[in-house]
Amino acid sequence: MSVLRDDDILFSHVSENRSAAAVTGAFWSALSTLIPTVLTFAVFVVTSRVLQPQDFGLVALAFSIVSFAGSFGPTAFGEAIIQKAEIRRSHLDTIFLLSLAFSFLIYGALCIAASPIAAYVGHEQITPLIYIMGLKVFFDFTAVVPNAIVNRKMSFHLVAVRTVIATITSACICLVLVLAGFGLWGLAIAQIAATAASCGAAFWGAGWRPGLHLKRASLNELLHYGFFASGTRFLQTMSLDNLLIGVLLSPSALGIYNFSKRLFDMINNVIAGGLTSVTHVLLSSLRADPKKVREAFLMATFGCALVSYPVFIGLAAVADDAITTIFGAHWIAAVWPVRFYCVIGLMAGIGYVQASLIKSQGEMDWWFYYQLARNLLTLLTIAILYPYGVTTIVFAIMIEVLLFWPITSWKVSQHIELSIPAYLAQFLRPTMASAGMVAVIFLLHELLIHWSPYPRLAVEILAGGMAYCGLIFVLCRARLNVLIGSIKQARQRKSNRGAVANPA
Repeated sequence: MSVLRDDDILFSHVSENRSAAAVTGAFWSALSTLIPTVLTFAVFVVTSRVLQPQDFGLVALAFSIVSFAGSFGPTAFGEAIIQKAEIRRSHLDTIFLLSLAFSFLIYGALCIAASPIAAYVGHEQITPLIYIMGLKVFFDFTAVVPNAIVNRKMSFHLVAVRTVIATITSACICLVLVLAGFGLWGLAIAQIAATAASCGAAFWGAGWRPGLHLKRASLNELLHYGFFASGTRFLQTMSLDNLLIGVLLSPSALGIYNFSKRLFDMINNVIAGGLTSVTHVLLSSLRADPKKVREAFLMATFGCALVSYPVFIGLAAVADDAITTIFGAHWIAAVWPVRFYCVIGLMAGIGYVQASLIKSQGEMDWWFYYQLARNLLTLLTIAILYPYGVTTIVFAIMIEVLLFWPITSWKVSQHIELSIPAYLAQFLRPTMASAGMVAVIFLLHELLIHWSPYPRLAVEILAGGMAYCGLIFVLCRARLNVLIGSIKQARQRKSNRGAVANPA
């Protein structure tokens, strides 16, 4: 029996049948975002009808405080584990113990600071919320390494199982507590239950147990990428926008802002979530072959645009009926913020794929500085415009996204060696099909203006979806054939491998 040393290589990147693994991974990743998002959306609808913007705002404020504290941890070192060509046991153990130490340190700081923070923002309910929701830091940090192992092995079916388990646990607890009258406490406890379940499932899926193989050299090998990845994660998770709005405006205003942003996030997770983890691993493994990198990136971008454009443009078109009908009339103030986030959504999904390309090519530092500039401008926008309300703030953020998006497009065009006009041309046909869809929706809205909201909304969505699918089939038939052909080839290769492995 061989003994595994701390310097033995445990994991190398997948080097064979990467296309098949990517296609299969995209399916499982989409499943791991679709099912949880459907459940989350159902819970979101129920809780939105029961609770008020004030309740959502208080939970969002406490969550943003916890997220800000947690963003100082080394959680993004998991991305460094994914990106590195070869990983040893000492890499895994060193990062795990580093993350665990940070989790105790940050949770302790949160508990000490909870009461002063609550007094400063003027809401005493924040104190126990921070105590409860602060536990999220521990579970998030301890899951860094097992999550990285699962993603590195492209075992996306395990990611799907983990996510579904966490979501079902959270949904059941949240609905039971909220309907039993526990109000915002149901939202807080459900988030911790989801994180704990996800952490346990990550260890089970990774099949790895931490040890004590600590090496400074192993940390140094991951330090450059991990530092900038953690900096980028810090910018993404610090939630200073929520903190500023909650403090400068009110919990109710934060509730409207968080409602709009959360709806946007749920939709974007379904669209881009299935591609993000897959494209990062796939593009990292293809670094040595620029042609394959370009092909994989363009295919992922086209697939993302194909889905994101009709969803976000369609939601913007029906937002006035959809928000008040589904979530309740007390969310009427969120209609225009939701529409502005829909415009952001047109670039956000594609932006995730762009980020995967840039980071996979070793330019995490560039991506960090880009995100830093974006976040500083967002915070400055909120600080200047908060007297004008949430709608004005979200509109300004939308303009900011539109102005920054060409920068990433230029960076991407350099990596894939394709001109910017040629890169942007692939979005023209989905845009044209979406415009036709909106025309159908507006026409039906005028014709059915005397109908009640529920059947009118259903007819608009159904007819708009059919119009988009028909136009896409006509405008993008050749590209769709290529995409379908790639999926069939991947399935055929997988079938052939099965036949070889199990001969009659």
